[in-house]
This record gives sequence, structure tokens and C-alpha cells, in this order.
Amino acid sequence: MNLLECIILGISSLRRNPLRSALTILGIIVGVASVVSMVSVGDGSSAMVLREIERTGGTKMIEVYKDAWDKQSGTLSRAAGSAVRGRGRWQRNRAEDLETEDAFEILKHARGVVNVVAEDDMPGWTVNYKGRTKESRIVASTAGYDQSHNWYPSNGRFFSAEEVEAASSVAVIGSKVAEEVFLEEDPVGKEIKASRQSYRRGRSGLYEVRLKVIGVMEAKGDAMDTSGWDDRFIIPITTLQQRFKGREDVERIRIEASDVSTIPIAIADAKQILGRQHNNTGEEYNYWTATEELATANKVGLVMKALMGGIAGIALMVAGIGVMNIMLVSVTDRTKEIGLRKALGATRADILAQFLIEAAVLTLSGGILGAILGIFMGRGTAALISRFVWEGSNWPSIVSFGTMVIALLVSVAIGVFFGLYPANKAAKLTPVEALRSD
Repeated sequence: MNLLECIILGISSLRRNPLRSALTILGIIVGVASVVSMVSVGDGSSAMVLREIERTGGTKMIEVYKDAWDKQSGTLSRAAGSAVRGRGRWQRNRAEDLETEDAFEILKHARGVVNVVAEDDMPGWTVNYKGRTKESRIVASTAGYDQSHNWYPSNGRFFSAEEVEAASSVAVIGSKVAEEVFLEEDPVGKEIKASRQSYRRGRSGLYEVRLKVIGVMEAKGDAMDTSGWDDRFIIPITTLQQRFKGREDVERIRIEASDVSTIPIAIADAKQILGRQHNNTGEEYNYWTATEELATANKVGLVMKALMGGIAGIALMVAGIGVMNIMLVSVTDRTKEIGLRKALGATRADILAQFLIEAAVLTLSGGILGAILGIFMGRGTAALISRFVWEGSNWPSIVSFGTMVIALLVSVAIGVFFGLYPANKAAKLTPVEALRSD
């Protein structure tokens, strides 16, 4: 027999026992659907992190900041700092604070850099306009903050480098500040009063400043990394330093590399420049990159897929045992048929091919239906995670063509593997043994 005849014969045999075939296919459907859905949810974790990185600046960003604690000449993460503290060997990081001028020097001299922004922030502020108030947070920066964070004004404009140099009393406000304080009015060109209670050396005082609104930032929403962005207002960093802090230190410096491949060069140059600026090695500061976070997310996604895939693999194994069981029953029921076919000239290879194709058709059918079901299961699982596990995350479900192909190949492989023993058992029967069976 040729391949087409084997396939037709296999399908005909399955149609003679529809309930038995359907129950066997059901196991394959559940197993394959589990694999596809779990892989799609695992891939969604990486896609979600990449989406958040793009929303907050992109994969080419480098953030430089100073840890509060270090060990000898190097800096420590919080976890490492706690461990050293327990052994009594930690000490405060005595490196000089980062300053606004550092950002300008890095932009001027570092290779592979297209934008550098110095940033600081201060919580606990109240924005007031015509008696309407809102709790807010000041974010202070140099020009280019909007580009650095991929966050642009929807109305008006962002402040310029000249306004930063002049320490101008201007502000760009978040969308929620505009909605709750200005209601239906256009905020651009209006003046707000920002105030904050201060406590220093046992004395309390009130910071207060009047700012001209020059722009309203586009709404970012309160999901994931942009939570709280719409409640803040942004001013030139020099305004914060001269009016309130009285010093030029900054919380962090954000560097945008020209390309992901130039990030290591940009970091190396930034270390040299900061070391020269502050008379140290430059290693006293931390250098966070978006690519590191994405790599971590990919590792987490792989772990998730491995764990979930293992559980789904058990379901497929059980389904495979069901296939073997049903094929053994089929061989027993059709022993005389096998003997008759052999007596008429069917070879061992013909019988083996017939039962293997029958098993493969059975599992391929289940694989196709399972892959389709897996798409919907993945979306449902992602929706449940977004609602009950990680609210507001909008966890995506990513189903790739490769995943679907692998799922179908696995289902066929299961049919062949678990159908091999029953098919071989049928193929070894001699015509006489088969025809004499009860």
C-alpha cells in the first residue's frame, strides 16, 4: 500500500469507533492546549517587560545612581548590603553625590550617547489653582526628560535648555493634575501655586513657589512602571536646586545610547568621566540598563515555561498512554483482519505503517484542536492574571507560529512513539496466528 491508502484505511478504522476515538483525542487536546497556553503566557512575561521598557524610555537607556552603602571600593545592592551588614563589614558609600554638571560632561564626552538627563524628585507637594488642590510630586530634570522617558506633552511644550539654565519658574503638569485642578480650563499659560511642608532641625516651614504651566503631559495610566506619573509635575532641576535644596546634587542620571550595541562603550566612558569629576574610580556608582532587566525577564519567562511546560508534559504523557491503550485494544479487535490482509499479501511494513498512521492521525487531530483551544486558554489565563494576580498589568498572551508547529509535531511524535508497540505487535503476527485467534 502507498501512504495515501494507509491514511484512508487508518481514518476509516477510527470512524468505526467514534466514541473511543473521541475520548482518546480528548486527552491529546487537553495536553497540547496546556502546552500552547502555558508557553504563550510565559512568552507574555517577556513581551510585557519589553512593552513597559518602551513606554518608559526604551531598551537603549542607562540609569546611573549612587547606592547608600558599599563594601570597600565597590557598591552593593540592597540585598548584598543587608548580608554584609549582618557580618558587621558594611559602610556608607562615601563617594560624592552625582551632580547636574556630570550629565553635561557625559553628553559632551561619552561615545555612543545621544541624550543625557539629570533628575531629582521630591514628594509631598500640593498643587493649588483657584482653591482647587491636589497632592502631587515634583520631578525636576534638565531638558530632554520627555525624550528620555518617551513621555511627551499632549498640550503645550516641554521646557528648554535655556529655561533650565535660567532656573525659570515653569512647570509641565501630568494629565491628572490638569483634570482635577483645572477641570475644563486650558492649563497652558496659567499659574499654579505649589507648596510643601518642611521639617528641618526641629523646625517646620512651608516651601511655596508659583509656577507658570507651559505644557500638559500625555496620559500614561497607573499600570506597571508608569504608576503615579500622571499625578506629578515637572520643573527645571535648577529651579528645585536654587529655590529649595541649595545644592547641585541629583538623584540619578539617565543616559540614552545611540544603539543597544553601544551601551557597554557608553557605560565605560561614563565611569571614566564620573571618576574624573569626583576623584574616584567611577565604580562607586550603579549603572542599570534596560537590557539587563529584559534579560532577567527572559530568564523568568523560561523558568515559567519550563515549570508550566513540565505540568503540561505530564498531561501529554497520560494522553500518550491512553493512545497506546486504545491502539492495543484496536489490535486485539482486528486480529483476524490483520491475518486476512497478511494472507492476501500485506507485508509486515504495511501492517506497521497502517497502525502507526492510525495513531498519528488520531494524535494530529487532537493536536490541531488542542492548539486552537490553547490560544483561547492562553488569553484567558493572561486575563485572569491581569485581573486577580497582578491587577492592571495587562499581561499579554503571545502565541507564535513556531509554538503551534512544535505543538503539532509533539502530538504526532506522541502518536508514533506510543503507537509503536501496538503496531509492532500487530505486524509480528503470522497469518495463521491471526486467523486462529478468538
